[in-house]
Amino acid sequence: MSDLSSFLEGSSAWGEMESALNRGMLPSALAIVAPQSLHTSLLRKAAELWLCDDLIGCGSCPSCLAWSEDGHPDLIVASEEGAPSVDQCRRMSEELLLRPVVASRRIAVVPDADRMSLNSANSLLKITEEPPESGHLFFLLREDRMIPTLRSRVWTLRFSSEDLLKSVSLPSGKGQWIAWLGKSARIDRGDLLLELEGMSRKLVEDGRLKTASAVDQLIFMAERTHLSTAMIGDLAFLSIEEEYPFERIFDDIW
Repeated sequence: MSDLSSFLEGSSAWGEMESALNRGMLPSALAIVAPQSLHTSLLRKAAELWLCDDLIGCGSCPSCLAWSEDGHPDLIVASEEGAPSVDQCRRMSEELLLRPVVASRRIAVVPDADRMSLNSANSLLKITEEPPESGHLFFLLREDRMIPTLRSRVWTLRFSSEDLLKSVSLPSGKGQWIAWLGKSARIDRGDLLLELEGMSRKLVEDGRLKTASAVDQLIFMAERTHLSTAMIGDLAFLSIEEEYPFERIFDDIW
C-alpha cells in the first residue's frame, strides 16, 4: 500500500521545504496548498520534521516520541471541522504564545484557511506578523487564495495533484484484496484517501470510468463524514472489485 512518503519523493515543493530545514531556516508562517484529501497527511509529515529536535523527524528525540494518536502537545489545531471562527483563531493565537511543552517550538494550524471569513483572517494578522520566537503557523488551503495582507506574511508551498497523485495498481484476486482491506483498516485516514485517489486515476487509465466515478464519490463522502477507515476500505472493495451499484447506499449514508 502506498503512503505519502513515496509520493513526496519527487515533489519539488517538499524538496524545497526539506532544503530550508536542512539550513535551519524556519519561516514564521507556512501555507500549504494541496488537495484537501492530502491535508491531514501533509500536516503530519511536515510537523514531524518541524517539531523534531534535529528537524529531520528522527523518531527518537523527546519531541518525536511525544507523538500519539491524538497528535502532539506542541501542535495546536484551530478547528477540528472546517475553517476556524474568530474566537477559535484567537484561542489558537493565545496557545501559540505559551512555552513549548516538549519540542523546541510550537506550531499552530489553520485548516481550510482559504475558506475563512474576512474577520477570522484579519484576526490572525498580528500573530502571523509577530509570532513568538518559538511559534510558527501552518495554513492549510485547497486553493491558493488568501487575503493579500496574510499572503505577504507567509511562505507558500504548492502541491498539485499532478505532483502527488500517481496511479496506484489495484489489488488483484481475493488474497490481495483481503490483505489490502486489513491494511486499510489500520492506515492513516489521509494516506488511505490518497491511495484511493491513485486507484481512481488507475481506473480512468484503464477506461473504467463509471467505477472511477464511484471511487471519487466515496472520497468526497469520506472527506465530509466520520466513516472509519475500515468502512471506507469495505466500500472501496464493493466499488472496485464487486462493481456493486450501491448509489442508494451512498445516499443513505450521506
